[in-house]
Amino acid sequence: MKNIIFSIMKTNRILTSLLIVLAMLISCVQDDDYTIPESLGSEENAGLQVIMDGLSSGVMSEVSITELLTLYTGQPTEIVSNIVVKGYVTSSDRTGNFYKEFYMQDTPENPTAAIGIVLNQVDSYNQFNIGREVYVNLKGLYLGENSSEVLVIGGTIDGNEVDQLTGKQIPKHIFRSQTTKEIVPLVVEPSLVNDSHFGMFVTFENVQFPLSLVGKAFLDPNDDFDTQRTLVSCADGTEFPVETSSFASFTQEPLPVDARGSISGVITQSFGGDERVMVLNTTDDINFIDDRCDPVFEESFNSAVDNTVLNLDGWINFAEAGSVLWTEQVFRGNGYAELNPFSSGDVSVISWLITPGIDMNAQEGEILTFQTEHAYPDFGHDPLEVLISTDFDGTEEGIANATWSPLDFDVSYKVDYGTWYNFTSSGEIDLSSYTGTAYIAFKYSGSDTGNQNMTLHVENVTVTVP
Repeated sequence: MKNIIFSIMKTNRILTSLLIVLAMLISCVQDDDYTIPESLGSEENAGLQVIMDGLSSGVMSEVSITELLTLYTGQPTEIVSNIVVKGYVTSSDRTGNFYKEFYMQDTPENPTAAIGIVLNQVDSYNQFNIGREVYVNLKGLYLGENSSEVLVIGGTIDGNEVDQLTGKQIPKHIFRSQTTKEIVPLVVEPSLVNDSHFGMFVTFENVQFPLSLVGKAFLDPNDDFDTQRTLVSCADGTEFPVETSSFASFTQEPLPVDARGSISGVITQSFGGDERVMVLNTTDDINFIDDRCDPVFEESFNSAVDNTVLNLDGWINFAEAGSVLWTEQVFRGNGYAELNPFSSGDVSVISWLITPGIDMNAQEGEILTFQTEHAYPDFGHDPLEVLISTDFDGTEEGIANATWSPLDFDVSYKVDYGTWYNFTSSGEIDLSSYTGTAYIAFKYSGSDTGNQNMTLHVENVTVTVP
C-alpha cells in the first residue's frame, strides 16, 4: 500500500513540474523576455526543456560558436539577447589537468570553432563529460578573455577578464542533453596551429619528445604550477609545448621518449597568454608505437642567448659584405637565428650562416627542413638563398672557393608576404644525391641604404631520413 501511495505522489510531482514549466513558457512568450526562471535552477531537464521549447517557438535563437565569437568587442561583453549556443565537450578535469573550466567545439568531428566555459565547479566531468552535447543560455553571461587570453564564456568580470559562473549561475545557464558523441580529433600539423584551434581536441601525428627529456616526467619537480615539455615534429622539426598542471594525476609518469607517434589534446594558451600549448585530458591519448625519427642533424637554436652574436659550436657566422652578422634571439622561450640589417647603414649586406659538416655517407635518403619567418618586408626583395657544398673546407677563407649549389625551398615572405612573425616550413628538400661531408649555408643579401633590410628569422634546421 505504501508503494502505491509513493508512486502516486511521485507522479503528481512530475505533473506539477511540467505544468509549472508550461506556465512559465506562456508567461515568457507574453512578456517577450525569455530567461531561465530561478525556480528551475536545480531542475536540469526542465531547464533544458525550456530552452528547447523557446527555440522551437522562436522566442530564443540558437547561434553557432563562430557567430558567438564575432560578438566579442575587445572587452568583456555582456550577452543581452535571448540566444543559446550548443557545443560538444572536448576537455575533462577527471585527471586534474583542467581546473574549473571546460571547452566545447561546434561539431564532434571536423570542428570549425570552439570556446571555453569557466565555472566555479570541480569534477565537472561527472556532468559535462567528453562528447556531451551542451546548451548554454547566454543571456546575462559574459564573453571575453580569461587569464590565458583565450575567449571564454563566464558569469562575472574581473577587470578586463571574464571570470567564472558562480555555483548559482551554473544550473540556470548550462544544460546537458542526453546525447554524447565520440569526439574525433582534428588532425593538425603543429606548425599550422593558430588561435582558431583554441578549445578544439586535436591530434599531432608523427611527433616525439626530444632525447634530452630521457628520464624526465611530465612535471618538472621545480615547477610550482605548470610544466611545458617540448614535442618535435618528425615532418619538419616544428616544436610545440605540452603543458601539464602540477595538480594532474599523471605528473610523475615518465615521458614516452623511446618512440614516436600521435598525441591528442586540447589547444589553449599558457597562463598569461604567452604561447599556445596542448593540454592532455589523459596520457591514454598518447600513442607512440613507431621507432624514433632522430635526425642526422638538428639545430633548434634553443640554447640561444637573447640578442647576442650567433656563436654556436661548429657554425660559421661570416659577413662577406657589410658589418651585419646573424644573431641569437629568444622570444617567449623559443630561440632562433636572426639577420636584421636595419640601421646598420651598410650599402651592401651579404651575411653567411653555415652549419657544421654533415656526414652524408652514413645513411641514405636525407631530407632537409627548416622554418623561416619575416617582418618589415621590402617589395621585390628576396634576401635568402639556401646553398649546399660538399667541397667546402669549413673555414671562412674557404667560403669563396667552395662550390655552392642552390636548393629550392619555401620561405615565409613568399608563402605569405603580409603576415609577419609566423614561422613557415621550407618543405622537404631532397639531399639524397649528395655524398661526403655537406655544409648547408643560409645566405642573406640586402642593403640598409637601398631599403632592402627585411628582418629574417631561421629556426629548426633539421636533416632526417625516412
